[in-house]
Amino acid sequence: MKVAVKLPLIAGICSSLLLAGCSFSSQPEEYAEVDGFKLDTYVSIAAYDDTPESVLREALGLCDKYEKIFSMQDTTSELWKLNNNETTVVSEELGDAINRALYMSELSGKRFQVSIGSVSRLWDFRGDNPEIPDDKLIKEQLAYVDDSGIKLTKADNGWSVSKNPGTVIDLGAVAKGYIADKIKDFLIEKGTKSAIINLGGNVCCLGDKDGEPFNIGVRKPFGELSDTVAVFKMHDASLITSGISERYFKKDGRIFHHILDPSTGYPLENNLYQVSVITKNSLDGDCLSTVCFTLGLDEGLKLVESLPDTEAVFITNDNELHYSSGAEQLLRRQ
Repeated sequence: MKVAVKLPLIAGICSSLLLAGCSFSSQPEEYAEVDGFKLDTYVSIAAYDDTPESVLREALGLCDKYEKIFSMQDTTSELWKLNNNETTVVSEELGDAINRALYMSELSGKRFQVSIGSVSRLWDFRGDNPEIPDDKLIKEQLAYVDDSGIKLTKADNGWSVSKNPGTVIDLGAVAKGYIADKIKDFLIEKGTKSAIINLGGNVCCLGDKDGEPFNIGVRKPFGELSDTVAVFKMHDASLITSGISERYFKKDGRIFHHILDPSTGYPLENNLYQVSVITKNSLDGDCLSTVCFTLGLDEGLKLVESLPDTEAVFITNDNELHYSSGAEQLLRRQ
């Protein structure tokens, strides 16, 4: 069952703003937060108990560790070496992330493909003067987009990976979710009971806040940081959003965004602005938010309804919110 409502606007009511949401209560006395620019985005980790700031800084440092694994651009990263055929054996972390991404590819009927890297690297959504790649070049690189050509085998020291020549793996829809889960595991090991991990809008909640759920907001597409359209009550769960307003540019009156159609090499056009997914772990939520966007409203909602412990809200380009059957129960009422 889906529920559609016209998009409301909840603005200017956040006392502690997150990039993908907000917490509405004042900070407790036992509170520590660290932040920085990591993973090509603004990230922050806040603890709402007696966790020392030094522990949070260790947790923040994990972003650097995993960027050396998952980066497509860093020529010293594991993924770069794999994509450039300098290695076929990768770490447990990289293999696990690729394996999960391939599972999500199958779940989407290959509408989401991790091998999109040969095409995605042609697009620059962050440059000062972004341009549409040459159509001939896009078509040439599409020949290498085929997840069925990626094979993983468990090895003694990680994973053995084989792939078709020319295939480039892009973990942009996977990495932040994987890292958020690893940071959460680290904090749990250190005894943290209450925290929010915010990796550029990928929000992962550890426990709750003073015995009450965290309140995490969903931003309005193309809105300001304080423009919140829905607020969910979150306990030990993650909320991840994928949408066209995350990275995009305009050309000749059209919006070109970073979620690419693996069948065309161009940005997907399916009347969606964004999809926000609530899951127990961030890795699945990160993958599913992109998978559901690629599937579109009807098929995406159908997939969400088939999965345990998973809810979502889809925002269409007519500014309507479409909730999965259990999502409205998690809404914070004003």
